[in-house]
Amino acid sequence: MITCALYMRLSIADGDLGKDNKDESNSIENQRMLLMRHIEKHRDLLGKVVEYIDDGYTGTNFNRPAFQRMIEDGKKGIYQVILVKDLSRLGRDYIGLGDYMEQIFPLLGIRLIAVNSNYDSNSYRGLTIGLDTAVTNLVNTMYSRDISKKVKSALESKWKKGEQCGRKPPYGYRQNNQVKGNWEIDPEAAETVKLIFNLACEGWKTKEIAEELNKRELQTPGRYKREKGEYAASKLKDSELLWDTGKIVQIIRRYEYTGAFVNNRRKTVQPCSGITRAVPESEWIITEDAHAAIVSKETYDLAQMVIQNAPKGRYKNTVPYVLRGKIKCGNCGAALAYVPRLYDSAYYCPHAMKVGSASQCCKDQFLEHEINGAVIQSLKLEIRRFLSLRNQIQFDKKTAPKLYKKINRLSRNIDIKQAERIRQYEEYAERKITLQKYKTIKQKLTDDINRLSEEKEKLESFLISESEFTKQTDILAQSAEAVLGEEILTEEIVKQFIEAVYVHDSQHIEVKYVFQDMLQEVINRVETKGGRKLHGKKSETAYPSSIESHLENS
Repeated sequence: MITCALYMRLSIADGDLGKDNKDESNSIENQRMLLMRHIEKHRDLLGKVVEYIDDGYTGTNFNRPAFQRMIEDGKKGIYQVILVKDLSRLGRDYIGLGDYMEQIFPLLGIRLIAVNSNYDSNSYRGLTIGLDTAVTNLVNTMYSRDISKKVKSALESKWKKGEQCGRKPPYGYRQNNQVKGNWEIDPEAAETVKLIFNLACEGWKTKEIAEELNKRELQTPGRYKREKGEYAASKLKDSELLWDTGKIVQIIRRYEYTGAFVNNRRKTVQPCSGITRAVPESEWIITEDAHAAIVSKETYDLAQMVIQNAPKGRYKNTVPYVLRGKIKCGNCGAALAYVPRLYDSAYYCPHAMKVGSASQCCKDQFLEHEINGAVIQSLKLEIRRFLSLRNQIQFDKKTAPKLYKKINRLSRNIDIKQAERIRQYEEYAERKITLQKYKTIKQKLTDDINRLSEEKEKLESFLISESEFTKQTDILAQSAEAVLGEEILTEEIVKQFIEAVYVHDSQHIEVKYVFQDMLQEVINRVETKGGRKLHGKKSETAYPSSIESHLENS
């Protein structure tokens, strides 16, 4: 039976349906009615229906929860057909939509139907999507970009009037419940902001200010938000949520503390691209006296002298190194910074450098060649351990034929008992046995069939899992053996085997491996019943007790 996926999307821009002559046909309910009517008119689509709804998501990208879930279900073969109201509901990105229509859906064997666009992918088998469809997709993309420009223009008009349009206030302020879109001073946080500016005006350096705030145990903006029940994401553990130079610089640079609204700090490179760039200060949209000030303009200007040489934003280090994205501080969990040098390149914890003495992170520099050497040697030890243990639990080649033989025997017994159950019914139908006797015999035969079927399923499941596990360990063993001859850590080795490297100090390095779960499974199998402890002399493959009994009886 065929299964159809109904995909329905309503963007944020469609949230005011019915206003200003806006088209109401885009509502989720109307989309559903349209698609169900189309299914009813086409007998080849009749069957099961599953729905995927993205309510309040733009069509300019495909990072939508229901859409992504639909794609994953498509890979699993849960449905065979996707129906949408029109192609713009599926997406408004010309290039991305074309990839899905011409490559991804055909590869998955999924038929796409866009009702109002008169598009059915079955009509384009072996062909491109057609000029009319391509033009429609392009028009949808251009429409989206035009809408984006209009929204930006409307926002700029509101910014110039001093409206914040729902923007979250910075640390030191909170939303004004009486005046929508306005901010009011948060007294507790504002005192910390004032302290930072006052210390800066007295000539304190940013690192000195951070250490003073940590000494006084004042909460960072992130911790303060959490205490107030607001969400504040952080990759650092709680004990390392401390004031650092970066936070101090960020606060001192916020002109909003003088009572102004500052907008248009960043802008998108292209409409709908999602890529933004910093805007020069001369192009910022500033509305003076928009809310109560925490510090005066004179104080703000004086504090800027402290951070005049501080970097205003740098691109991330793009220098390649083998542990890029993998090496982290063992204490706080932050990615270690890399210092490229002609000789003896090094790593260090940037969090420790910015926080100062309050951080428990190691403040030493770690030489790259020493870290890489320790990692490759540790990896080789784990590989040797894995290969040794794997050889001890290899699936006995003589066992598989015995299990297949037992499975076939169970299948024959099930067939015999099913035939006997039918024969007993015929005996009863011909009045050769009583109803009571038939029920008794039928129940016993049914119980026997269920028991045999359960035993058969266990054996089949065991064979499948063993086959898959053996295949995975064989693949890992083949690639792992090649590493044993290597002396230098390479990007290929890191990508294939290293999940993360945590450096606690120069004497304590923790390496997490990609194959760690598989190694643990091998260890568990060696130590389970029927096997042995790691330091014993004998090793056998460990089977479930029910399967052991089947082998003994075979």
